[in-house]
Amino acid sequence: MRFPLSFGTILDDGDVVNLNEVHGGKVYQIAKQLGRSVETLIDFSASVNPLGPPASVLNAMHLAVNGCQHYPDPHSEELRAQLAHEHKISVESIVAGNGSAEIIRMLPKALGLCRGLIVGPTFSEFENSLRLVGGQCISVDAVSAQRYAPPLEKLYEVLKEWKLAASKKNHKAVFHTHTVFVCNPNSPTGRRILLRDLRKVVDEVHRVGCWIIVDEAFIDWCPSHSLIKDISIYPRLLILRSFTKFFSIPGIRLGYLVGEPTVVESIRRHLSPWSVNHVAQVAGVEALADVRFRKRSRGFIQQERIRFLSQLRTIPGLRVIPSQANFVMVEVSNHVVAEALVARLQEQGILVRNCQTFSGVTKPALRFAVRLRRENDRLVQALKRFSKISGVQI
Repeated sequence: MRFPLSFGTILDDGDVVNLNEVHGGKVYQIAKQLGRSVETLIDFSASVNPLGPPASVLNAMHLAVNGCQHYPDPHSEELRAQLAHEHKISVESIVAGNGSAEIIRMLPKALGLCRGLIVGPTFSEFENSLRLVGGQCISVDAVSAQRYAPPLEKLYEVLKEWKLAASKKNHKAVFHTHTVFVCNPNSPTGRRILLRDLRKVVDEVHRVGCWIIVDEAFIDWCPSHSLIKDISIYPRLLILRSFTKFFSIPGIRLGYLVGEPTVVESIRRHLSPWSVNHVAQVAGVEALADVRFRKRSRGFIQQERIRFLSQLRTIPGLRVIPSQANFVMVEVSNHVVAEALVARLQEQGILVRNCQTFSGVTKPALRFAVRLRRENDRLVQALKRFSKISGVQI
């Protein structure tokens, strides 16, 4: 378990490490450094759908430009109506934002949060959002020895302590300012918590009286494990969703939050006016309507992920972590090799994510998005060449 300070993380040995806001997908910055165009890069660092945006969405966005002379709908009414129909929930249960990251940033302020329990290693924005309001986090981390399986037993231990404290007189109200952050499937590990297990977690959190925020940015790859329909049962359950990953539109910035209507309305009031632009709203509506694209995408990733992981396992020294998402984390022999690999691949126009920027990843590791077959093959060949030329076991 780790106890972060406001601007760093205390490790088990007492050292403090600054946590920078590092994310993948920095294609423009790296293209400038390399003196080449973005189009010549293969970006494995951002886990977006390799099939690209649906043609229907691109066409809709093109036509939507004509509407940019007007202010966008401040409440994203049409988009929210489509989402309500999609998930069979009320429109009042949904708020749209300029990417789910925007919503994450303002949740601590909107909910009055001061302490978080993060199931890690995972997306840094959960901790960053609490840091910005002076809050603190504790973390229960999955470990390499268990192939980063979700650390549910550790999580239950902390919740048991919280429940015991909440049962004491005048203590329950304290936990109304606490939250549990869960990403499912998780990034960077790619591991998923089964729906039945996650419901047990939510039950325990409910008994404590704190919030639970579940980030389902990658749930489109395994939709049967979504908790969205449970919001009517648990008033302190909030679900984050994103259009970025599955529909391959990170440049548009579009996400949403689902929860109990009165809570959602309180959160909406903390968002900036016109948070979601007109083109993004149109893109979201059209994306939801393209059922054929969704079916094709899931089928492609399911097949290509199996093939890609199988090829990665043939590389000596590379330890492949099982994944249920559209990316895979692999462990390498040491940090020097990890950094050398990132640099060598970047020289070849191949961008990958070094997982040392994820707090809680204790072994040197890289994360690769599952991309098109020819691109995945190119990465595998580049890894094999590195191992052969350098004479080092990856």
